[in-house]
Parts: sequence; C-alpha cells; structure tokens
Amino acid sequence: MNKKVKSLILGATMIMALPIIGGCGGNNIGYVDSQKIMTQTSKSIEINKEINAKGKELQAKVDAADAEAKLQVMTEAKQDFDAFSASKTQELKQYVDQQVNELAKEKKLDVVLLKGAVIGGGVDVTDDLINKMGKASDEDIKAAEAEVNAQDAQQGETQQAQPAEAATAQ
Repeated sequence: MNKKVKSLILGATMIMALPIIGGCGGNNIGYVDSQKIMTQTSKSIEINKEINAKGKELQAKVDAADAEAKLQVMTEAKQDFDAFSASKTQELKQYVDQQVNELAKEKKLDVVLLKGAVIGGGVDVTDDLINKMGKASDEDIKAAEAEVNAQDAQQGETQQAQPAEAATAQ
C-alpha cells in the first residue's frame, strides 16, 4: 500500500474511534422519565392535589357569584389560580432539581437529562430518583396515571375535532 492510502485509512480509523475515545473520558450520563417522576412521587402528587384543590375552591367561588359579578369573579379566580399554579410548579421544579443534583453526585453522573433527550446509552436513574423523593402509594400512583391518561385522551379528542371543524367550515 502506498503512503497516501495508509494515511487515509489511519485518518478514517481515528475519526471512527473518536466517539469511543470520547466515551472513555468518564462522561457518565443519566436520564429520568419525567412523566414517571410526576405520577409516582409523593411530592409531585401532593403539589398536584394542592393545585386541583385550589382550582375547585376558585370554581366554587365562580359558581356562587351572581350573574353580574360572575365575569369579574372568573377573571380574578383565573389570575389567582394561575399565580398559585405557577408558584407550586416552581416549588416542585426546585425540589426536583435539588434531588437530581444530589442523585447525580451520589451516582457520579456528569449530567442527568430527560429520557426523551437520550437516543442511546445513558443510565436510567428514574427509579432511584423516585425512591430518593419518596415513592407515592399505589393508590395515589393509579389516580395520577389515570389523570394523565384522561388529559391525554381529552387532548386527542380536541385535536381530532379541530380538523373536522375546519372541514365543515369550508
């Protein structure tokens, strides 16, 4: 083989080996299934229950208002609910972030990503995070999963209805 061909083969081999060499540097990647975290940890279920209770409380205020005041009460209730929900969501996010950071240190992970961001490789630390955060009761898990499934079904119905409405409008 001539020198040019050997150089090309060596160069191609090195380029193909780069991902392998990069992986040997100790980059440890973990990932978590966020939906599983949201439906199976006591903290997320507790916060979700608080948000739902606030929504029911505000809906009761709207229902109790007379016809003239109803629009004003609805507007105030929506603003109150949105602020409460955002605050509770931020509280949960900070808690989860703290727990993920602690778990990453314990497991010696360089980074923890969401499951959907990892195409291949990585270590699934979802169950470890659930255990660290406190696993919810089986009853609460089933209720949370049912709620997620109901929301998904409702979104699917809405998306199916929109094309049908557009077709009838034409």
